[in-house]
Amino acid sequence: MLYIYWLIFSVAVWIYSYGFVDLNLTLSSHPLVFHFISYLQHLVYFDRSLSLQIFIGLILVAFGLYLYTLKTVTSFPWRLVVTVSIILALAYPMLSSDVFKYLFSAKEILVYHANPYLVTPNAFPDDTWIRFMRWVHTTTPYGPLFTGLTIPYYLLGMGKFVPILYLFKIDQVAWYLLAIWLIGKLKGVKAQIFFAFNPLILIEWLVNAHNDALMITLLLLSLYLLTLKRKIWSYVALLASVGIKYITIIFVPVLLFPKLLKNHFQSTICWLIALLTLAPLLYHYSWQYQPWYVTWIIPFAGLVDSKLIKWTVATYSFSVISRYLYFVGTGSWLGTPLEHLLMTFLPPVIVAIMILCNGFLSSKKSSG
Repeated sequence: MLYIYWLIFSVAVWIYSYGFVDLNLTLSSHPLVFHFISYLQHLVYFDRSLSLQIFIGLILVAFGLYLYTLKTVTSFPWRLVVTVSIILALAYPMLSSDVFKYLFSAKEILVYHANPYLVTPNAFPDDTWIRFMRWVHTTTPYGPLFTGLTIPYYLLGMGKFVPILYLFKIDQVAWYLLAIWLIGKLKGVKAQIFFAFNPLILIEWLVNAHNDALMITLLLLSLYLLTLKRKIWSYVALLASVGIKYITIIFVPVLLFPKLLKNHFQSTICWLIALLTLAPLLYHYSWQYQPWYVTWIIPFAGLVDSKLIKWTVATYSFSVISRYLYFVGTGSWLGTPLEHLLMTFLPPVIVAIMILCNGFLSSKKSSG
């Protein structure tokens, strides 16, 4: 029955997600698809009270299933995970438009022969993608490797938006499954379940298709290769991770002092989690501590033995989704400065302090 519940949940999210299709975007002109999406758009855009209730219901169900799965499942259900991940990857990126900006970088390079690090998307006002994109006034903030990786999707999709989008989203499944496999190699089944079924991971990596999936999976690969004493390849994997998003450069000290990881694995991972929790506060846009930043710490929380850290991170992954409630209910990201301050700084600081204290006590206990 647990398998059936997860499948029902993933299909429900898949259906609900298409209500968020931008009103300036037509995914298909086929009458059945068009009417299906139009009906859901009316729900999401013009009956926000009901839409918010559905969203809250889906989140509560997801975390209920997550907790039950953590308590009952003892062997990793690969078939279920693959099925659920494919369904969610085929959902519309309902809570973020970042994936459109990812793919437009390839279009700038291949179609307009422009440098996405120097030229903003709104420099091409006649482009049809501009109608449903966000952050068109900024250049790409991502690493050069990631920008390069967007080019094959554009070429394979032959310049058509819908094929390009779903090629990228299906590829997210591969990164998600690789992350699960690496976690299993590093820790075992319980850690895999802690990560794989976390609703925030499912939403941000598979539904919203954030490139954090690539960045964190490559960081996990670097960590795994380091445990195998393959230092050169570990460096290469970390360099690739930094080439996606620059933030994982904070892992360099671990590579420089591998004995620290070997002798104090648990405390080292605790420090890494704390750093990844606080790192977004150094961003230029730190006043918007985005929910997907929390996906950076979930896989590593699965690697530690501390129940305190696991429950803290699991609870944090639940509470951070509250950032979406205002958007789903009103269609706006606005909020008071105090609300932004509390939602941005307070949760990560509390989580980081708890994890650092736990890491310090673990290190003191192991050295004693």
